[in-house]
Amino acid sequence: MTRLGASDAARLEAATRTLRALDYEHGGGACASAVLAQLTTGRRLLGDTVSPDVAARLQLALADLHNLAGWISFDLGRAEAAKAHFHAALDLADAADNQSLAANVHYRLGRVHLHHDRIADALSEFDASARVAGASGAELELAIVDANRAWAHAKRGDAEQAERFLASAHDAFAAAEPERAPDWARFFSAADLTGMTGTVHASLAEAGDVRHVEQAVPALREAVNGYGEDMARSRVFGMIELAVSTLLAGEVDAGVEAGNEAVGQAVPIRSARTADRMAPLRRAASARPDHDGARELARRVEAFGAA
Repeated sequence: MTRLGASDAARLEAATRTLRALDYEHGGGACASAVLAQLTTGRRLLGDTVSPDVAARLQLALADLHNLAGWISFDLGRAEAAKAHFHAALDLADAADNQSLAANVHYRLGRVHLHHDRIADALSEFDASARVAGASGAELELAIVDANRAWAHAKRGDAEQAERFLASAHDAFAAAEPERAPDWARFFSAADLTGMTGTVHASLAEAGDVRHVEQAVPALREAVNGYGEDMARSRVFGMIELAVSTLLAGEVDAGVEAGNEAVGQAVPIRSARTADRMAPLRRAASARPDHDGARELARRVEAFGAA
């Protein structure tokens, strides 16, 4: 058997970073095959002879690769495959004794449930993430999961809980050092926290309290402007929420403009989630049947989803 060294683990880590960047910019469809090929390589490496230190590093690298594979599967609408990869990632993260990654995987499992409106299941995974992150002192992971707990409660229309967790997310982010974050958590920037703030208020508005658009719209505008080309999918999600919030605020022309921009920016991104996330935009546009632009936007969103 070949005896491997740290350089072999480093190559797997570098491949994961490259593929994760492709996913953020172009969607899961841009890198799914390459991620699966890297998983085959990583599993083969674990079967070779290694020192205990290299074995732990390989386990962690493979855990993060499964974490990425789960997120990409989720992005492509493959929920069961996503869960299988996430559970494999949890097993390997535990074997490598890395609590930060375990917290991140629980958060991502929660996002799968939240996307399908299984809010209780989502909160269960988010709570597990928070327990692990809190025990390990991973402030950035706490910021991520508290922002998402806020979103889950906002979808229920529970403003008190949503705002409580949102405040906790801001506190944890202020205490974190994002520039020193591990690869799996580094996506969560100030722009992302601002975007989640807007999304939480947008969800509260969608749940019935339209007053929250007053906080949603400026936060979402700031977030959209803060995303670079390397976070194109996140920018599209922000544009969708901005369009919905603007329509709910009664600013129909501006909402239609933002909605059309969201659809246009989503076209090159290879992600099933973008179409799913446009369902509230179609509803908000359809609620304005007297407006030609809103009717056309609703048709355009429907066509995008069908395509």
